[in-house]
Amino acid sequence: MNKTILHWSYLNFKDVPMDLFLYEDLEEVYLKENYISVIPKWLLNITTLKFIHLAGNNLSELPADIYMLENLEFLDVSNNELTELPKTLGLLLRLQQLNVSGNQLTELPMELNTLRNLEHLNIAKNQFRRLPLQLSECVRLNELNVSDNEALLHLPERIANLPMLQSLAADRCALVYLPAALSKFMNQVRIFHNTCVNYIPMIYERFYQNFFDNRQKVTPISISKKGLFWVRELESQKRLLLPVGTRNVFRVPSPENRVTLYDDCLHALQTLNRHLPVYENAALHRLLPEPYMSAHINNGPIARCTTTNCSRCLYTTYYFMVVKRRGSASKQLFTCNFCTHNCALQWLSSNAKKYYQLDWKVSDDDDDDDEDVVGDHDDNNGDND
Repeated sequence: MNKTILHWSYLNFKDVPMDLFLYEDLEEVYLKENYISVIPKWLLNITTLKFIHLAGNNLSELPADIYMLENLEFLDVSNNELTELPKTLGLLLRLQQLNVSGNQLTELPMELNTLRNLEHLNIAKNQFRRLPLQLSECVRLNELNVSDNEALLHLPERIANLPMLQSLAADRCALVYLPAALSKFMNQVRIFHNTCVNYIPMIYERFYQNFFDNRQKVTPISISKKGLFWVRELESQKRLLLPVGTRNVFRVPSPENRVTLYDDCLHALQTLNRHLPVYENAALHRLLPEPYMSAHINNGPIARCTTTNCSRCLYTTYYFMVVKRRGSASKQLFTCNFCTHNCALQWLSSNAKKYYQLDWKVSDDDDDDDEDVVGDHDDNNGDND
C-alpha cells in the first residue's frame, strides 16, 4: 500500500486543515511557512504520521500529548516562537530527526535521553546556555547542530564524544574552549567561529582551514576561576583555559611516567557507567571513594591521547604540549594531550618536522583575582596560515 504525502506549504493556512482526516494512511505532511499557531489535539490521533514539517509558522508551544504520535520519525518545528519543549518529547521513541532551530528555547528537557533512535538534532539559533549531559545517552546521534546560541559557553565532552557522531556544528557561540574529546567517526566539524577560543586542540587539525579562523574582533568573557585550570603560554603570554576536570598537566619531556591511580580507576568505572549511568544510581554514588569521582565519570573523558594509534581517554591528569606549525605565518596555537610520556615522545618523533613546542607554565599561582578573562591577548586570530 502506497503511503500518503501532503504538500501544503506556503498556502497561508492559519490552522491545520481538518481535511487531513480525509486521507487514509497519511504518513507525511508538509505545512511549512504558513501562519499556524496551534497543533490541534485531533491531529495527535493520526497515529500513522511519520513525518511532520511545520517550520516557519507561529507555534508558541507543542502539546504535551505529542507522544500520542507514536510512529513519528521526523519533526521539524524550526523558525517558530517556542520557548520550551514538553518533557513528553522523550516518549517519541521512534524519532530519528528533530529540528527546533530558530526558536527562543533556553533549555532542552533531560527526558530527551530516551530518544535512542535519534540521529539528527538541530537546536541552532536559540538561547541555550548549556546542554543537558543526558543528551549523551542518545547513542545513535550522528549529526548535531548547536550553532548561533550566543550564550553557550561549554559543549560537554561526553556529547562531543558520542560514539556515532559524525557531524558537529557550533559556529558563533560563546565557547570558552573546544572539547578535546571527539568521536572517532567525526568527519565534519564547524566549531571555530567562537571569538573567545584562543587555541585549537590537535584533534581538530584535520578539520582546520583558514576560513574557520575568528575573523571578527575578540570579545573577552569574564568567568570565575574557581574549579578551572589555566596555563600561560610564555611566548605570547596567552592564558589558555584547559578542559573542565583537569587537575594536573605534565611537561614533555618529563623525568618519569606519572600515570595516576585515580585515572586508572575512572577508566575501570567508565565501563560500568555505559550500562548504568552513575547519576541514576544513588547507592553507587555514595560508595565511590571520592565525591568528585561520579562527576568525572558522568562528564566523561575530557580529552583523548593525541597519538593516533593510542587515542586513550584522558580524565584529570595528562601530558600537555603547546605547539605551532613550522614555517607558518599564522600565530595559531595548537595543544596536544597524552596519556603517557612514551606517547608524547612518539608523537614528537613523528611530527618534529611539522611542529615545534612552546614553553608554558601553570598560571593559577600568579593571578590572585577571583575572575579571569578568556579571549585576552588574542588579536592575531585573523592571520592567514
